[in-house]
Amino acid sequence: MESEEKNAVCGEEFGVANLSSEELEKVAGGVDADGWATVWGLQSGYLALRTSPGYDFNNEIRGSESYNGYRLQITGSYTTGFDGRTYVWVYNPRTGKSGWTNAAFLY
Repeated sequence: MESEEKNAVCGEEFGVANLSSEELEKVAGGVDADGWATVWGLQSGYLALRTSPGYDFNNEIRGSESYNGYRLQITGSYTTGFDGRTYVWVYNPRTGKSGWTNAAFLY
């Protein structure tokens, strides 16, 4: 079953409006039309920007910390880091810095 069909079936079953994939992404979170995403889901600490895609203490950009609720601009592409996680190039307007960050925490 195609995703649009699944959305329609679920909508009918639960008595809610049918939404397109784009509308569902906006409701569920994700990158908005202007390329901005919100940091969310951190249990503690902060989300760092990095000089290369992948977690390594040595590639953290100092002073680039992002916390839950911060808005980051997606300015580059997504890639798989050397640690197997998905990273994206972003700009943090609060710090004025750009770098790679773990896309799992952006909504």
